[in-house]
Parts: sequence; C-alpha cells; structure tokens
Amino acid sequence: MPLPDKNKPRFATNETLWRTAMTVAVIAGLFSLALSTLLIANYVQVKAVNPLDNPEIIKLRLQLAQSQEPNPTLAEQIRVLDLLARKAFFTSQKQLQIGGYLLLGGVVVLALSLYLAGQSRPRLPLPDPNVPAPGYWTLRARARELIALGGFAWVICALVAAYTTRLDVPAPTAVTAQAGAQATEQPKGQAPAATPAVTWPDWATVKKNWPSFRGPGAYGVAQYTTAPVEWDVESGKNIKWKTDVPLPSPNSPVVWDNRVFMSGATPEKREIYCFDTDSGQLLWTFTLEKFPGTPDTPPKISEETSFAAPTMAVQGDRACAIFANGDVACVDFNGKLLWGKNLGVPENHYGHASSLIAFQNLLLIQYDQKANGRLIALDLSDGHEAYTVNRGIISWSSPACVETPAGFQLVLNSSKDVTSYEPLTGKQLWQLKCLSGEVAPSPAYGAGMFFVANDYATATAIKFAEGKTPPEPEIAWKYEDALPDTSSPVGTDTHFYISTARGEIVCLDAKTGTQAWMQEGEEGFNASPIVVGDRIYLVDRKGVVTIFKDSATFEKVGSPTLGEESFATPAFLDGRIYARTATKLICIAAG
Repeated sequence: MPLPDKNKPRFATNETLWRTAMTVAVIAGLFSLALSTLLIANYVQVKAVNPLDNPEIIKLRLQLAQSQEPNPTLAEQIRVLDLLARKAFFTSQKQLQIGGYLLLGGVVVLALSLYLAGQSRPRLPLPDPNVPAPGYWTLRARARELIALGGFAWVICALVAAYTTRLDVPAPTAVTAQAGAQATEQPKGQAPAATPAVTWPDWATVKKNWPSFRGPGAYGVAQYTTAPVEWDVESGKNIKWKTDVPLPSPNSPVVWDNRVFMSGATPEKREIYCFDTDSGQLLWTFTLEKFPGTPDTPPKISEETSFAAPTMAVQGDRACAIFANGDVACVDFNGKLLWGKNLGVPENHYGHASSLIAFQNLLLIQYDQKANGRLIALDLSDGHEAYTVNRGIISWSSPACVETPAGFQLVLNSSKDVTSYEPLTGKQLWQLKCLSGEVAPSPAYGAGMFFVANDYATATAIKFAEGKTPPEPEIAWKYEDALPDTSSPVGTDTHFYISTARGEIVCLDAKTGTQAWMQEGEEGFNASPIVVGDRIYLVDRKGVVTIFKDSATFEKVGSPTLGEESFATPAFLDGRIYARTATKLICIAAG
C-alpha cells in the first residue's frame, strides 16, 4: 500500500487510497474481533471443563473398570479414542496460540489502515454554523477514548487467553519413557517388569491388604482381628524383624501381598522404598528425577509436615506416591516407573499432607490448597486425568472411601465442610458445612454414620435418611470438648474414638454423642487409632502403643513400645503389625 506524498498540499485528498485503507481496516477489524472472541471463549471453556472428558471414553472406562474379565479389545478401543482426543486437543490448542500472533498482526494492520485513511482524507477545520451545547466536544473525545480503551482491553484479554490457554494435560507416554528416572538396589535375579494390569482388584482382595493410610477404605478399621498385644523391641520378643529406613518421613507403611511400601524425601531427593514382608530386606529404592513442570526450588513447608508427608497407595501391581512439590509417581513391584507427572506446586503454607487412595482403576488425590484446590482422579494404567472436581478450600485431611448402604462414597473433609463424591465419576452426592479451622483429621465411619472432628471446632456425627438417593445428610449430634489436631477419629458399631495432641483419648456413644469416658496420657498423638476386632491400637509420639477394648468403660489391654518416636499409623495384617518409627520399619508378629 503506497504511503501518502509528503510534498502534496496539506488538505489534499486521495480517494483511492482512502477507500483501500478503509476496506482493509474493516476487514482487519472484523477479523480481529472474531479471533479475539474465539480466543477468550476457548480459554473460558478449557478453564471450566476438561476437553478430554469425552463422554464416550468415560463410559468405556467405567465399563472396563467394572468388567470381571480381561477385555483387551475394549482396552485398545479406549486407548485409540483417548489418543485421538489428545491429538485433536493439542493440535487445536497450539493453533489457537498461533492465533495470538495472528491477532497481533490483525490489530497492527487495523491501526495502520486507519492511520492511512486519516492521512488520505484530511478534514479542513471550518466553523460549525450550529453551535453545539457546552461540553459536546469533550463528550465526543471521551467517547472515542472509551471505545479505544475498551478495544485495547479486549485485545489484551484475548492475547492473555491465547498464551495462557491450558496445555498441561500430558500425553500418556510423555513421562513413562523418562530416561532419567531409575531404580536402585534391585535384588539379583529379579524378574522382569510386570505387564500392566488390565483388570483391577475387587473390593474383597483390597480388604485382604493394607493399601492406603488407615487401611482398606482409609477409615481406620482392620479386616483381621489377630494383631499381637504384647512385644518388646529391645529383647526381640515378638519382633519378626526391624530394618533401617533411608530417609525419615511421617508417612505410614502400606502393604500388598509380600511387599511393604513407604516413601521418604529431603528438599533435594524424593524416594520410594519397597521391603520384603518376611525378611524386612530393602528390595529396591526408586529415586524420582524431574518430570515436566517439577520446580527447581522446593516449596517452603513446616518441619513437622516434611517433603513426604502423604502415605502412598498401592493397587494390584503398582504403587503410587506423592510429594510436597506436586510430583506424583506410579511404579510397579520391581521398581520400574510406569508413569509420573507434576501436578503443580500446591499453595499450602504447611505443605501438602493428604494421603493417596486408589479405587478400582483410579488413583484419587485430594489436592486442597489456598487456590485451585481440586479432587483429581488419575487412571492407574497410564496416569491420564480421568476427572477433576474443583474444591477451592484448603485442608490437610485425607480421603476415605467407604462401602455404605447407598454404595461406595468417597468422603473428603475441608476447612468448612464434608463432601461425598461417587469415586468413579467425581459426581457430588452430598455436602454438609460442619467444620472450621485448619482441618487435618480425616473422616471416620461407624454405626452407619460418618464422623468428623477438628480442634477449635466441633465433632459431628452425620446420619442419613433411609431410602434417599442421593443420600441426604443431617447432623445426628455434636461434641465440643476434647478434639483432635492431626490424629483422625475412628468408629465402631457402638462408639467413636478421638485422640488429641494433648494426650487425651475420648470415647463417645455412637447413638447419642454422650462422652462414655476420657483417658488422659502424658504424650500427644499424631498417629490415628485403628480398630482391630474388639480392640483399638493407638501410637503416641514417643512410640508407646496404647491398646484398649472397644467398650463403654476404659479397659486397657497393654502398652508396649516401638522403641523410639513415631508419627505414623501402623499397618495391620493377619497376625502382624508393620510400624514405622523415626528411623526404622518394624514387623511385630506373635509366635
């Protein structure tokens, strides 16, 4: 487009140049308006909804998860559809970011065309025979400024949307092939890596193991009733073995078949450990390398929380761990990385502490934080995001997954409320506001009710109207005296139990909430009580284990010690206890 002649008279016009410039300006303006609108609309849509949550894929995944027999054809169909969806998503998102550059170009062409149009048809200032009202020209000038500023703001919003559009959904193989991740200390003659499971353990198999914090379902009730009641670490009485743990952390042991898993971390290092249940031998240590998005600088956390506070989850042939920097990794029983990713550093002033839990084919993560808190479900097969539910309220609690008369419920505490979800879909079933403060204790279940508690708040029993679908919660009763700080409550058919940071143990009648008894000790509790048959086991900070009857009166069974400080909740299997102390893993077995 030719520039105007600088030597022509000042108010000479060029109609051809004016018409050309105005035509280009109109086209550039409409192009920029349409493109900017699309960029902003796309950003809002992707921010609100995961574009990869294809209803057809979700339906097939649920069908596969509920299948009792291997179905490789269905698994391959899901894989192909998921791959096509990801390719389409990433292609469209990258194209839309290229649209940001096109928008910049369109705005530049619009501005240049308007400038040339103005230069090609200058207006000679003439007195207006009709004198306008006072302030007329000022209003016109302000209107032009507002229009210009509005257009400028709209373009800036579109450009921000274009360059911040979500591109953080990793492809299934993006991290699985990570060359830097490695396993060390592998035993000689180790079998090759297991083939990824096509089907997942049923609930009966899960209950035979100790797959998560506080056992099957993560609500503190052991399925076996044969745990020892006396031992002596110093003399070795009823101690099957004890072994050193490389890095100290407060997370608890999880057990599947003949393997015990735990994690440990420092600001510089993140590790997963696998021990043999019969010998206590450390079979291997998996050391995490950086995933895409892993921060170079570790987050600031409190000393009590540590960089590996959450307890791992194990399901079938794989074990998963999460760390304070947002790294989550899934390994097989041979210490081989199956997949891993960084979820983003949680904005959490104590550090991330919520433990993991698995249900069928999903790894469920309570990722509560100051902003952008969410419940995340990752498919255990390859780590892809099955669903995400926004929460937005911070907590340090861990989820519980309970088989109730209304079906399985995934129940999460927050700093304001208790919320129940369908574990396979993330659909909210109910929510009840009854908590406050910095909530760390997790939900309990007993006598057909959920039970939640937190220091400086209240303890609340939640009952449900019969025959209601979805279930409708209501408060059965409240208790406000001795309340927990970090230790989670536990329930039986007749009582709920609370242990506090001040060393109190409280028994409440499940029907009425009446305090049956309170026992005061010398040391506080971080670990959570576990119901084993008609007994409750509770470890204090010094490692003393108080064993007492599930009874309306305090009946002490024993108080053996683990030999040193302990902040972890033991795992209870048939005739065995696996307990983590400050430096060791101990297996306690009678006989």
